[in-house]
Amino acid sequence: MSTQKNKKVLSLLCATAMIFAMSIGCGGKKDDAVQEEAVKIMIPVKAAVAMNRDITHTLNFSGNIDAFRRAAIAPAVMGSRVQRIFVEEGQSVREGQLLVRMEDFQLRQSEAQLAQLEADYKRISALHSRGSVTAQQFDQISSAYNAAKAGYELLKNSVELRAPFSGMVIGRYVNEGEVYTGAPGADGISGVLAVAQLGRMKIEVMVPEQDFVQLRPGQVAHVRTDAFPDTVFEGTIFTVNPALNRMSRTSRVAVEIRNDRQILKPGMFARVEIVTNKQNNVLAVPSTAVITRDGEPHVFTVETGVVPFATTPQLVKVKTGMVTNDFTQILEGLSENAIVLTDNNVSLSTNTNITVTEIL
Repeated sequence: MSTQKNKKVLSLLCATAMIFAMSIGCGGKKDDAVQEEAVKIMIPVKAAVAMNRDITHTLNFSGNIDAFRRAAIAPAVMGSRVQRIFVEEGQSVREGQLLVRMEDFQLRQSEAQLAQLEADYKRISALHSRGSVTAQQFDQISSAYNAAKAGYELLKNSVELRAPFSGMVIGRYVNEGEVYTGAPGADGISGVLAVAQLGRMKIEVMVPEQDFVQLRPGQVAHVRTDAFPDTVFEGTIFTVNPALNRMSRTSRVAVEIRNDRQILKPGMFARVEIVTNKQNNVLAVPSTAVITRDGEPHVFTVETGVVPFATTPQLVKVKTGMVTNDFTQILEGLSENAIVLTDNNVSLSTNTNITVTEIL
């Protein structure tokens, strides 16, 4: 019985060992299959052709459009009442046209005072010529008369407010019958009316000091607005403030825009793209194709094929020129029509299996 029992135990141990050995063998084959499958994984990438093209370096800013020439129409003396406004917003006006008439109470009062002083001046002047009054008396009346005359002229110009130039009324801030106090309106302008010339517009942008040194009058600017998203308006820089703001370290740069059709309006928001450099017909690749290895610019290249195709890339050191957001100029290392990888290329190596899915 003991011998039979030992045989059964031995048989059970052998069976267990065989099952264990079989499980190890099967697991090993499975691991090999997984590894083999991992080797077959191909990284999808896109590519582009190195070609000659025009590339442009730009700086981008945003700001509000305003009229190049505008004026607030207001009396020189505050506290007078608006008697009549002859124009409405959006109306075209010509230079010298009467726009507003203010009440003339102060003017009439000043006119009466001037008339009295003029009579006194003439009388004292006649006496002075005969030596009947002192020079001091004559100087006093002469000064008073001249001051009254200047005050009268000031009030006279404050009663009839005329257009300083031809343009369009772009704002009305006081109603007839109200007293003009000089307080600014809703848009910050102090005046009865505002007149502007809309054929020539401007945008003022604040430029940081690192970009300020690249700008100068005459540079081309492209202006885009939300109101006309499909239209690019051509402009040029006409002033660059030579002094930086000490708090923000920025300089004010003004861009002029022709607006012959007068479709741009004061207050519109606009994005400004200023051209700082341009290279024509130079070899360039998309900027995403250029990567840095060991502190030097490189690109991955592949042999051409019918997409999609599998391959391994080659790492090529290049020398770059002008760099923009879109393209990078290649001075050395590539020839025209070379195929360079443009995405999924940062962590690649020369033995990485890739699939080129698209060539732009």
